[in-house]
Amino acid sequence: MLNPFTPNSTVSRTVTGTTANVALPSTQGNQVMVTSASGNSIAFIKFGSSSVTAAVTDTPILPGTVQVFTVQDSMTTVAAIGTTGTTLYFTSGDGQ
Repeated sequence: MLNPFTPNSTVSRTVTGTTANVALPSTQGNQVMVTSASGNSIAFIKFGSSSVTAAVTDTPILPGTVQVFTVQDSMTTVAAIGTTGTTLYFTSGDGQ
């Protein structure tokens, strides 16, 4: 039986050509839903600690997609890199 995704809080990060990170919401569950609007460009993300950086060899997030990732408790931050002007939304929660 599938357990539907139950969202908690959302943070956003406007992506640039230089890696930058944002802390995941403090109400973090075991999953993070990443949302990219259809008008965005491709972006790349990496989960980790507060010093995490992203590179174009990390996980790609395509425009107009929503993906859910399971993260470890030690992964409190997400970094992103890509084309300037792309905005990604990170929603913590539980479920699939």
